[in-house]
Amino acid sequence: MSERAQYRQNIIETFSHLERKVKYNSSMNLQDINITIEDTFCELLNNLYQDRTFRNLNVDAEGSYAAIDLGDSIGEIAFQVTSTTSRLKVKETIEKYKANKEFKTVVMLYCVNTKPTRSKDFSNEVNGEFKLEEWDLTDLLGKMPWTELNRLQKISNLLYRDIFIKIPSTLNLTDLTACDGWDKTIPTDFRDFTDKVKNVYPEIREVRLRKYCRDIASGEVELDSFSEREVSSMKYRIFDVCQDELIDFTEKKSSVQLNIDEINELIEKYTNRAVKIIEERSVDYNYPIKNKDTLRKIVLALINDCYLSFDEEGIYEN
Repeated sequence: MSERAQYRQNIIETFSHLERKVKYNSSMNLQDINITIEDTFCELLNNLYQDRTFRNLNVDAEGSYAAIDLGDSIGEIAFQVTSTTSRLKVKETIEKYKANKEFKTVVMLYCVNTKPTRSKDFSNEVNGEFKLEEWDLTDLLGKMPWTELNRLQKISNLLYRDIFIKIPSTLNLTDLTACDGWDKTIPTDFRDFTDKVKNVYPEIREVRLRKYCRDIASGEVELDSFSEREVSSMKYRIFDVCQDELIDFTEKKSSVQLNIDEINELIEKYTNRAVKIIEERSVDYNYPIKNKDTLRKIVLALINDCYLSFDEEGIYEN
């Protein structure tokens, strides 16, 4: 199966799983999933519509929108995310929305694969005040960027992450201390990877720089599959031990100028420290990445994102 076909299959499977999940939760009167899925659809719509930004109105608007859940930044389209497809539900939404008609179009987005067939539309209820549409998950499939591999991968990762939720282990927990440490870490060295390398090795070949940058981008794509908390906890632990490595390196290095072997040697030392700390702390905590290749790419990203360097300017002092 091709990579594109795999992403397509992943998206279809997650939508099918979502429909079943919503159905069973609703049968037991459990409505939490209808709330949590709003954020997933908000992020999905931001990937589908690149000319605007959607936001969760229930969070950002402090409950001032009684009839809709998601709205775009240009006031064109709003969504009511629901598992209820009854005509009564639609009519209630219309009546509530009339009190605050900020968006031109309201879409009833049902968490089902097939929306109901109506014998009568809602033109009388809407009365020309706005446009009403009804979408199901199949309609969303029709809007997928099937020809754009990178966007398709991001959407596939998003849906798998949020809909196929893994049961957390009671033994391997998220490293919350590291999450907190990452949130409080404010870098002071604002050079990017290219600037940091050229400051210590101005003669570096552009082809080598481009390879470093491709590795950084590749690592970021891999991390998109995991939650922000998982990634931030891992980045903090790697940043923390690599700071020790940077201090040791700069103390032993008499010249501020390096050659390519010394640059790669420091990157290797950073990577080995990353592998070791993640392996050690995995006894008590859960980290999504453990392979050396991806951990090396995370190290490169930390250098690019102002947290590490090849000289004393990258030593964190706060």
